[in-house]
Amino acid sequence: MRRQVAGASPDGRQGWLNWVLRDAHGAAAGTVQATLTGAAAELAWVVGTAHQGRGYASEAAVGVRDWLRTQGIEDFTAHIHPDHAASAGVARRLGLVPTAVRQDGEVRWVSSPK
Repeated sequence: MRRQVAGASPDGRQGWLNWVLRDAHGAAAGTVQATLTGAAAELAWVVGTAHQGRGYASEAAVGVRDWLRTQGIEDFTAHIHPDHAASAGVARRLGLVPTAVRQDGEVRWVSSPK
């Protein structure tokens, strides 16, 4: 955890950004993470089961993507389990499309061609 909070990989080649999602009462609802490599970002999101289905992941992931674009990031990826329809929906809202690439059983989603 200490390394993650440091904001960079041990070799300094990746930047790590983390946001905590909070509900209307201020309780933690989940997280969004961005791993930055050059002008590309890999996005990941996790929402607690009690908060799922309320749009937290979509709203937060789109907000993070939009903010990263203001920082010069234009290429985005995500890795999603093929059976996780809700996360696939978030990826689609981000403008990502699935590829044939699999990593650790997850589908690699990438930015749509412009």
